[in-house]
Amino acid sequence: MLVTEILHSRPPQPLFSKGLHAPRCCSRWGCRVRLVVIVLSICLPYPAAAELYKYTNEDGVTVLDSHVPARYIKDGYTILSLSGRVMEVVPRALSDQEILVRDRELAVAEEKDRLARQRLIADQNLMRVYGTPADVVRARDTKLASIDGFIAIIKGNLQNLQSQKRRFEAELADVERRGGVISRVRIDHMLGIENRILQAMSEVDVKEQELSDLSAAYSADLKRITELYRGKPRDG
Repeated sequence: MLVTEILHSRPPQPLFSKGLHAPRCCSRWGCRVRLVVIVLSICLPYPAAAELYKYTNEDGVTVLDSHVPARYIKDGYTILSLSGRVMEVVPRALSDQEILVRDRELAVAEEKDRLARQRLIADQNLMRVYGTPADVVRARDTKLASIDGFIAIIKGNLQNLQSQKRRFEAELADVERRGGVISRVRIDHMLGIENRILQAMSEVDVKEQELSDLSAAYSADLKRITELYRGKPRDG
């Protein structure tokens, strides 16, 4: 029923008993206004939803609705404005296998990022130590020459010890040929020479390994600093 029909279908009835005066707000026209407000509040619908949800049901049919039934949420859905603009796309839930693949890819990406950060820090440290490739060459030559010199000294001492051992062995052999007895002091002296020879040989092995490792490290530093230096902007 229209509002105008409600207003004119019958004359307004008095709201107060005879002899009493109605307040000004409840005059004939005031009561009609109040009646219109009441009718409008009853007849007007509640506010509509501010958004729509688009999903696909079990029959493969695309559905537009004011909500998504719980059984379809895992398949994903799209939130639309009332004008049809896409506001958000909620993806479907991943399977167990897809989760494994995703986690594996994330782990690979994180490891790649970690290595990249390490390389960046190493490059920064390298550039702080060496300004140019020539600086690497000078540092390498100085360090390796120092180790070479130390090895040469040890090898010289080793040769002297080996000579001492040969001479002492000859002396002991003469004692035995003459039928003499080799004293404990002579035996301990020989053992001391042999221990010093073994120690010198071990020091040579250690220093030669250090020389090899440093040579490889300097080669890597020289290669990298050359790459960084070529890619470094020139002043001016």
